[in-house]
Amino acid sequence: MATDLTETVGPPVGGTYLARVAARTTEYATVLWAVTVVALVLDGALTLVGIRLGLTELNPIAADLITSVGVLPALAALKGGAVGVGLAGWVVMPADYRGLVPAGLALPWVAAVVANVFSVGVVVLS
Repeated sequence: MATDLTETVGPPVGGTYLARVAARTTEYATVLWAVTVVALVLDGALTLVGIRLGLTELNPIAADLITSVGVLPALAALKGGAVGVGLAGWVVMPADYRGLVPAGLALPWVAAVVANVFSVGVVVLS
């Protein structure tokens, strides 16, 4: 049975919306990389402070690694691994879509920073 390699199963991926988002993020890729680095550092620092204040890491994989190797080595490995995957994606991704990489890294780290600021703030202010 021959298969047509151009046939896809399910809804099409991409389209004009993705192209617009990719173009916008690629236009601001340098800014997004800067946001990514700042958010990575703040997330790591706030996680370290929170753990030292007695808070618990909610990510079970991160929590297990922290228990196994310590906070700083675990955070370095996890953050470094994520950035490594992002950089690999940056290299293989078409140039028009590369801005999605730092956006995809920055978005969850900025959310984590906001959550950590509230968590650490509650402990410090109480």
